[in-house]
Amino acid sequence: MPVFNAHVAQGKLTKEQKQGLADAFVLAIHDALNAPMEDQFVIINEHPQDNIFIHPTFPNMQRTDKRMVVTVDVSTTRTLEEKRKLTELVTKYAVEKAGIGQDDISLLIYALPLENMSFGRGILMPDDAEAMVKRTRS
Repeated sequence: MPVFNAHVAQGKLTKEQKQGLADAFVLAIHDALNAPMEDQFVIINEHPQDNIFIHPTFPNMQRTDKRMVVTVDVSTTRTLEEKRKLTELVTKYAVEKAGIGQDDISLLIYALPLENMSFGRGILMPDDAEAMVKRTRS
């Protein structure tokens, strides 16, 4: 259940770019982590421009006014190689699907134990793992 939060300046992305960004995130977790395409938990947060403080060139970057911080919560079961692939694909697909510059995505990955996640119904993932697998395979 990777959860994406993108923090962007208000009014800098079109509705189509936001949808493209969400699509990019979902495709990245599918391709990098073998998650189902329906595993879609994406939130795009728009903030007033004067609340975004991301240096345009540090470290050796060329960020535009579309620069953003993206966080993704994944389980602690993910390997370093999976996280590297996810990082690569988030940027690649954001460029392809939303026209975002590759330097505009700053990504932070947070690894959480499965017992800290729930799809809903008040059931933690370890308690729902078998049922979840059955649902995704049917």
